[in-house]
Amino acid sequence: MNTGLFKRILPALAVALLLTLVSVGLQAQNIKRGFKLLEKADHEKAIELFKSALSQNQDQPAALLGIALIMADDSSSFFDLPAAWKYTGQLKSNLDKLTEEEIEFIGEYFYNTETRHIPRPVKKKIEYAVETIETKLIKYIREENNLDLVYRVLNEFPDFKHHDNVIHIRNQLEFRKYEKQNQLAGYLEFIEKFPDAAQIDKAKRYRNQLAFEQACRINTVEAYKDFMKNYPEAVENNSAIKKLYAVAFEKARQLNTIKAFDDFISEYPDALEIAEAKLIQKQLLYEYAKKIQTLEAYNEFIRRYPDGQQYVDIFNLKSLDKGMQILASNPLSTNNILWARSFDEEGNEELTTCLAVDTLNFYYSGGTVFRSDTGSTDAWVIKTNEDGKMIWNKYVGEQYNDELNLLAVNRKNELIGAGYTWLGMDSLSRESWIFKLGTDGGRIWSRKLGRMHINTLRITSNNSIFLGGYVVDDSLRSKYSLVVLNESGKRLWGRTYTGNGRITGISECPDRKILITGNYWRAKIEPRGYLAWESLFNPTDSMLATQVMPRGELVFAGIRNADRMILIKTSAENKMAYEKEIPLPDIPVSINTIINGSLNQLIVLVTCRTSQFICWVNALSGELLKTVPVPRGITAAELLTDQKNNLLISAQNGSMIVIKNSGVTF
Repeated sequence: MNTGLFKRILPALAVALLLTLVSVGLQAQNIKRGFKLLEKADHEKAIELFKSALSQNQDQPAALLGIALIMADDSSSFFDLPAAWKYTGQLKSNLDKLTEEEIEFIGEYFYNTETRHIPRPVKKKIEYAVETIETKLIKYIREENNLDLVYRVLNEFPDFKHHDNVIHIRNQLEFRKYEKQNQLAGYLEFIEKFPDAAQIDKAKRYRNQLAFEQACRINTVEAYKDFMKNYPEAVENNSAIKKLYAVAFEKARQLNTIKAFDDFISEYPDALEIAEAKLIQKQLLYEYAKKIQTLEAYNEFIRRYPDGQQYVDIFNLKSLDKGMQILASNPLSTNNILWARSFDEEGNEELTTCLAVDTLNFYYSGGTVFRSDTGSTDAWVIKTNEDGKMIWNKYVGEQYNDELNLLAVNRKNELIGAGYTWLGMDSLSRESWIFKLGTDGGRIWSRKLGRMHINTLRITSNNSIFLGGYVVDDSLRSKYSLVVLNESGKRLWGRTYTGNGRITGISECPDRKILITGNYWRAKIEPRGYLAWESLFNPTDSMLATQVMPRGELVFAGIRNADRMILIKTSAENKMAYEKEIPLPDIPVSINTIINGSLNQLIVLVTCRTSQFICWVNALSGELLKTVPVPRGITAAELLTDQKNNLLISAQNGSMIVIKNSGVTF
């Protein structure tokens, strides 16, 4: 080793080392002074000392802490929380470099500035201070509503613990900006730029609304189609469809050609305007055939346009549309209604309504219709499928007025109807009347039954027809009356009983015996009329409806003391099971129907003084389970269940109405 060289370098090294030690000591003193100034809130002088220390050593932890504390203090003119948080990031990675001296004067700073002294190590206090800055930063971001601040934090601190929260704040502030602009292009841009934002659904709703308004301003088929194509999930699509239909229909009406309406009907089969379009098209077809003036030409034209005479389709569209409109105006308290159909005969008033279901689940609606072309009334019968779509409709009647009140179906699915027919113009010429139709609506036979008033009709398992009601004697007293016909309409036998009253129900029991219910009397007879047993009801009770339970028990529904509903259940042999008064919101005047529901329930249709109710009753106990009011705009006539145990309500409001409910529970 060169001893001379070493002797020359050694003094220089010693001087450098001495200067370094002096500098470090001076730096520590300056930082200590900085914290003393910080205690006095002299932020300007303190930050100069801290920055001076960092200029000599950018990782000096005490100086980093001092600057972070100053910038996190909202009373400081250097207040800048993101910058403070940036310094804390650098501080955390250099915290272990703190000297004992620095720990001591930092500890003194905390002790002198704390409002409550907490015995914890200085480094723990530093960590708590850092956490406090972090908490203040996220709180500041939430409160400031400043997009520049949000983006600064996102860009500078990608690992920020509250990064997801800041993203949410960004999305919220961005959405407010676009919401204030309220422009279609803006919402489209927001959705594209921020697909994961919590406001996406709202942005899409606003976008859809503005896009729909734009389509409405353009108001063309293409505009509405583009809207529905671009925004298939929009709630406005239903409105767009209706408007599209309206625009397309108006275009067809302006062209007013058979082809224009053909195209409209073909392309938009679900449009509400279909019925009107078909009516117009039908008239155009008729006028063309009339112009050619040959039957052959007319038939050929109809073959070319098979939708031209769509009477059945028009009938079904109209019945459903009108039925649902009536139901919308007079809603039932249920979410289970499948459809409602209103059957009217060219707008003529219908006076009665009744209903039957056959074994194939076809429905038969019947009623009395006043025909303006004849000036008289006829029975009108409509056969529909289980969707209520018409298969055929028939007028049934004699020369003068006719009235239809009851319908039933035998095992051959032939239809039996009962009511009245007039033998002349005089109302005194009215007689009871019964007829039979085949499955195609063709008349099989018709019979007059004299002065008997028919209240109830039952076809037994051997196809015998039981008719129950009353006759009025010379003293104007009503007498129980029963007539039995065979399937050809021939009278088998009849009875007029001595008791005063009216037969209100006839039922076939599981043992093939017949239950006869009068309003004050009941009896069970053999099919040939021999009495098995009979019994009187309470003299203050008037029984108006009957139901035989699946195991043969008998249920009678009526009115007690003219002001409350009564339900009586007996065994098949008339042994009392219970007698219950059913509370109703109104005073009952009639029990229209009682039928079996499901799960040991009975369903009763009750007419009261000012309202009607459908009541569900526990068949086992007689307790009322639920009461549903019938809307005042319609009058229910009877309840029925189809072969799939759906509940049917036969009603009217000037036209026959059938309402179908999914299942028998509202």
